[in-house]
Amino acid sequence: MALLKVGGLSKSFGGVTAISDLDFEVPEGQVYSVIGPNGAGKTTLFNMLSGIYTPDEGSIRFRDREIVGRLPHKVAELGVSRTFQNLQMFFNMSVLDNVKVGCHLRTKSRLWNSALRLPGTRREEKQAELWAREALHFCGLDKYLQLDADALPYGVLKRLEIARALAASPKLLLMDEPAAGLNDTETKEMRKLIRRISDAGITVLLVEHNMGLVMEVSDRILVIDYGSRLAEGSPTEIQNNPRVIEAYLGGEIEYAV
Repeated sequence: MALLKVGGLSKSFGGVTAISDLDFEVPEGQVYSVIGPNGAGKTTLFNMLSGIYTPDEGSIRFRDREIVGRLPHKVAELGVSRTFQNLQMFFNMSVLDNVKVGCHLRTKSRLWNSALRLPGTRREEKQAELWAREALHFCGLDKYLQLDADALPYGVLKRLEIARALAASPKLLLMDEPAAGLNDTETKEMRKLIRRISDAGITVLLVEHNMGLVMEVSDRILVIDYGSRLAEGSPTEIQNNPRVIEAYLGGEIEYAV
């Protein structure tokens, strides 16, 4: 069953077409990866899926609801979380508080209730802390709880951003280059974490340049080039597709992690 259905999606900036008439479906419970050369339109696609950009044309249906035109926080409320290619953290806040921010969509207290510190608000704050601790534990970050984010190494910050996204209890997690800038050991940990997220029942839509990671964790892969579909299939089918090989560095793809 498809959790996400994209049909006829197009987006241009001035005279430059970033995404052109793109169609694909993401099955529920899978790791579905989108790959392509630099400038292929992958981040533009993510920005449309999360409500940051509005498509010029096309449909995006999540859990059989049209989400084109919804604001980012409304898309998130439906169950779509994302991470970013460039880290978006509150560096002057603790690790725990950074992840608690991700819980706000699961709570109901409004500003006035919070200001008055009403009993219901205090109960929700305790619950939010519990959710945040669970997300941090899931990502292997328990020992960093009370540190400020600016004290963490880059690889840990990558996992922290994922923990914050998971704290919102998403049905679909958009991961934008989670292995970018990681060393070999950190990349292997990231690969395990992505699989653990999938095994927990969360559908993952992954954009990533590390082909070794993509080929190992993906159930299905979509290749785009110049904003258009180039190929789609299993990791084995993609590795052996001559059009895909040609699109990467004149015919050579590096698969090693």
